[in-house]
Amino acid sequence: MVTMTAQKIEPKTEPMIDLPEDGIITRSAFEALPQVPRGWAWELCSGRLELTYMPVTGWHWLVVLAALEYWRDRGHAVLGEQYVADSGFARHMSGKHNFVADGVAFKPGYKPHPRASTHGAANLIAVIEAVSEDSEERDAVRKRAVYAQLGVPNYWIIREASPNADDEDGLISMYELTDGEYKLAGKRLVSQLKDADEVEE
Repeated sequence: MVTMTAQKIEPKTEPMIDLPEDGIITRSAFEALPQVPRGWAWELCSGRLELTYMPVTGWHWLVVLAALEYWRDRGHAVLGEQYVADSGFARHMSGKHNFVADGVAFKPGYKPHPRASTHGAANLIAVIEAVSEDSEERDAVRKRAVYAQLGVPNYWIIREASPNADDEDGLISMYELTDGEYKLAGKRLVSQLKDADEVEE
């Protein structure tokens, strides 16, 4: 074992973590990481371990909940604040990515285990992220590229619909996977989801 520094976004202090000398992080090693306070989560990004702060505002929760309701109304199992892992990591082997998604919807007929918090991308129909100003690069660039590589068919990115702090609405950029890349399929306000046509599955 070697001692390595895990990158921590906030605050500035850096925890020292014992990781394998070969640098490979297995699921068991990931799950054995020190517990972090509520609002924090470990993420595995390109093989680099990061401790990410995840503040959740009322707006954030409301728009994610509305998006999850859209998928649930169409018969999909849904969950919030779940890890999306690459296929190796989900199979208890080594993994390169393990992101916390604001919301996930599962493919038709798939029922996630109630005690699970990490899911393989092969079981997902959609990943939902509500983007704040400080998470734009991580959610709209890094995560988007990884989810495309993992083959998640739909990626929804929700941003504030207006600068009005009292506005509970959000604007969804709906991406669909086409030839291995996400293409913008359309945009819709969260408030319009109940009247929306079904996303092609």
